[in-house]
Amino acid sequence: MISNIATVLRHRGPAGLARVVLNGLQILVQGRLLGERFLEKPIYNYRMFLDTQDRGISRTLLLFGSRELDHKIILEEVLKPGMTVFDIGANIGYYVLMEQGLIGPQGRIVAIEPSPANAELLKKNLALNGCPQVTLLACAVSDRHDRQTFHLAAQSNLNTFHPVGSGTTHLTGKTIDVETITVPELLPEHGAPDLIRMDVEGHEVEVINGLVDAVEAGKMAPMIVFETHLTRYTPDHDLEKPLRRLFACGYGVPMAASSSAAGTAKVEARGYRGGEPIHTDFLTRVIFRDIKPDDAIEFICHSGGLRTVLLQKITAP
Repeated sequence: MISNIATVLRHRGPAGLARVVLNGLQILVQGRLLGERFLEKPIYNYRMFLDTQDRGISRTLLLFGSRELDHKIILEEVLKPGMTVFDIGANIGYYVLMEQGLIGPQGRIVAIEPSPANAELLKKNLALNGCPQVTLLACAVSDRHDRQTFHLAAQSNLNTFHPVGSGTTHLTGKTIDVETITVPELLPEHGAPDLIRMDVEGHEVEVINGLVDAVEAGKMAPMIVFETHLTRYTPDHDLEKPLRRLFACGYGVPMAASSSAAGTAKVEARGYRGGEPIHTDFLTRVIFRDIKPDDAIEFICHSGGLRTVLLQKITAP
């Protein structure tokens, strides 16, 4: 407890600590004592219902009002009015609502979430903010149309198909079977996306494997924003191969955020220089630009160092 207070004080200052204490008291009084499961809070320029019983993303947003600012900065730079977004692992809508504000009323979002509890809260948050251009699909995206075992975590944002490495830490032992589809299966109804965003706890391997054939065939060329999960990658679950296929199609890494100060040091050791420090989630991250494919493979798949990565088609293959 004391170490947590010290951490908040160090990163947020006295005023930030006071806000966190007040927010914590609100969770205690309204959530625990009065039994109000969901609290409505302003997040940036939208509002969200947040789950007082969730120890993951809802708890973070209830206490601090923001998270993963590096991811937010990348989306704010690349999303434009009228774009189509596939948000894979949409969770409770933190990024979907952000994306809606960036693409405007002429844009479209397909929000895909396999957890029934998350999908239900996402539905409430879409209704709260008025999101007619968002289509919610209660399933998952993978490399094949199938049914797969989905492992549930105590934190709503850490559910996973891959209970290995850091993915085992917060699991409850409960599983559900969920339908999986591929990105190309969405194209006939929803069209080709301009951007795919995902934070899918290691399942980015399957998602990219499932879409790369369509990219090679010229059916789509979306920007892809994803979070890396180094401990989920193994020789049998390898992200390097699909990434190299995308690079062969003319994709590059125009933007990527470091994972931490240690990650920043790794990237800088290769001669890259990043932008201003981004203080988020009790870490300091930096956004780097124009990372070479071989270096990106090293930082994403082998040594670590990158957290949020933007893949974008830059040249013809």
